[in-house]
Amino acid sequence: MDANTTSGSSARAERKQREKAKIIQREKQRQTVKTVSRLLQKAEEDRALLQEHQDTVQGLSRRQSRRSLLKRKQEEVFDDAESLKAKVKQLAEALQQAKHVVIYTGAGISTAASIPDYRGPNGVWTQLQKGRSVSASDLSRAEPTLTHMCIWMLHKVKMVQHVVSQNCDGLHLRSGLPRHALSELHGNMFIEVYTIVHFGERGTLEQPLNWKGAAETAQRADLILCLGSSLKVLKKYSCLWCMNRPANKRPKLYIVNLQWTPKDNLATLKMHGKCDAVMGLLMEELGLGIPVYNRSQDPIFSLAKPLSPQEQKSHTREEIAPPAALEDASPDTQAQGEATAVQGGWFGRGYAKARRKKNTV
Repeated sequence: MDANTTSGSSARAERKQREKAKIIQREKQRQTVKTVSRLLQKAEEDRALLQEHQDTVQGLSRRQSRRSLLKRKQEEVFDDAESLKAKVKQLAEALQQAKHVVIYTGAGISTAASIPDYRGPNGVWTQLQKGRSVSASDLSRAEPTLTHMCIWMLHKVKMVQHVVSQNCDGLHLRSGLPRHALSELHGNMFIEVYTIVHFGERGTLEQPLNWKGAAETAQRADLILCLGSSLKVLKKYSCLWCMNRPANKRPKLYIVNLQWTPKDNLATLKMHGKCDAVMGLLMEELGLGIPVYNRSQDPIFSLAKPLSPQEQKSHTREEIAPPAALEDASPDTQAQGEATAVQGGWFGRGYAKARRKKNTV
């Protein structure tokens, strides 16, 4: 009797549980129907609103597409090791066959020297656009990178005839690259001249800007290698690209950059890799050694003019100290170095010539 009663109670409980589950399920279905109905009604209203404001919809759609495209262009892409090595081999073969090679350099070749670039993921413009502060870096503490030293060697062995740089960090000259083989289109932070260039104007000094040298070598070039430049500024200098020639007469273009550039579709070859990595592979492929930067031979120390006693307390940054070998140099040697700086230095000839022209006018 007790067992039967227990069994009957258990069966009733199970039936009640099943009925309760059914009721809950029906309630969920009713709620789902109500929600979907409400959304459909809202969707109808939204479609009517969108239909009424087609111009706004198209404008927002175009804006969203531009944002997506810009985001894709800012993404860094890396070639895998085998692909990069194969591309560098093609570049090496092209360099060996070329007769007049020009290298265009941008901020990307100096990031290994702890100098931030502009449009990279951590670049100056990128950070500012995100509302973030940009930390200050002392460019005087930077030293030429592996890429700078490779470029110096390629020029030394006459595989590269000229370098056109957007950088103002002075690292090309500090690596030992001769002044006549360099055009610093945006100037050099270590060169002080009494000349004002207003916004939108082009500088007239032959050195360090050397626009004439850049334009002339671009006309003679049969190969242009772009290293670490977004090319968003360089592309505007038509004299550097020989666009007045037929397409088959223009120099072959090779680009090393992790991001998209506006010249990618014109490039013979695009290498997605860091500049130091690509240049290291290139030197290995060419069988050339990579020279080591020698601080004691850095012209920033042999040609710089020391501060006068009155100027010693006029600055807040730490003064650039020459190596011990230069500090121990005799007064005669130092005087000789100063004389060299006055006669030519990094910009003396061009500066003097520009002054003569100005005085004549």
